[in-house]
Amino acid sequence: MSTLPYQGRCAFASLHPVVTFGFFAGAIVLSVVLANPICQAISVLFAAVCYLTFRGREAWRFIGGLAVVLLVVTLSAPLFNAQGATVLFRWWGDRPYTLEALALGASTGLMLVAMMLWFASYHLVMTSDKFAYLFGRAIPALSLTLIMVLRLVPSYRRKADALMTARACIGKGPAEGASVAARVRDGGSVLLLLSADALEGAVVAADSMTARGFGLSGRTHFALFRWEARDTVLAGVMVALAAGAVVALVQGGFAVTYFPTIVWPSASAAVLVGAVCYGVFLAIPAVINCGGRALWHYSLSKS
Repeated sequence: MSTLPYQGRCAFASLHPVVTFGFFAGAIVLSVVLANPICQAISVLFAAVCYLTFRGREAWRFIGGLAVVLLVVTLSAPLFNAQGATVLFRWWGDRPYTLEALALGASTGLMLVAMMLWFASYHLVMTSDKFAYLFGRAIPALSLTLIMVLRLVPSYRRKADALMTARACIGKGPAEGASVAARVRDGGSVLLLLSADALEGAVVAADSMTARGFGLSGRTHFALFRWEARDTVLAGVMVALAAGAVVALVQGGFAVTYFPTIVWPSASAAVLVGAVCYGVFLAIPAVINCGGRALWHYSLSKS
C-alpha cells in the first residue's frame, strides 16, 4: 500500500493509472536499454529526486544505502574482470585492475541503483487497486496472483513483527543474551505460526473471491479512476519525449564501447536532443509532485 503522507506528494499518484504505469514502464525500460553512463547517471539523479518528492527526509536512508551499493559494485567489478588496456595498478597474482573494467562496473552499478529507485517509487504509486484496474479484466487470475505476491513480503514482515512482540510480552520470546539455538527455535515457532496464518488466509481469500463472483463472465467492475484532459496531455508529452530518446538510441548515439579502450559516441545534434528528451521525461514525476506541493501549501496559506 502507498504510504504517501499528504496530497502535495500525491500529485503524480493522483493521475490515471494508465499514465503512471506507462511512465514507470518507460523509465525502467529506457534505463536498461540506454546503457550509457551519462544516461544512467541522469536516470539515477531523477529517480532519487522522484523518490525524495514522495518520501521526503525518510528517503535519504534508502538513497544512502544505494550509494554504498553503487560504490561496492563499481570498485569490485575490476576484481572479476581483467579486460582493458589502461592498467591502474596490479594486485593479487599480478592481476591488472583496469580503468575500462572500473567504468563498466560504474555503468552496471548505476543501472542497478536506478532500477531499485524506480521500483521503490513504483511501489508507492501503483497500489494493488490500480494494478487490478489495469489488468483485472484482461488477465484476472494472473493479476490477482501478482497482487498477492507483491504484498506477501511486507504483509508477512508486519505479521512477524507483531508475533515476535506478542511472544515477548507473554514471556515466550528469547531472553536477552540468549544463545543462537534459542533464537533459531523462536524463529522456527514464528515461522510455523506464519505458515498456519498463510494457509488460513488462502482459504479465506478463495472463499471471498468466489462469493464476489471472481472469474464469472459478465461481472461488472467498479473503479474510482477517470480519464481527464490532463492525462491526455501528459500521455502525449510522455510519448513524444520517449520517442525522441528512442530515435537517438536507434541511431547509435548512446552506444559506448569499453574494451579494449573506452570509446564514446560522437555528440551529434540527435544525441543531444535525445538526452534532453530523456532527462525531461524522467523529470515528469518530480516536477508534478513539486507543483502539487506548492499548490498544497498555497491553499493552506489561503485557508
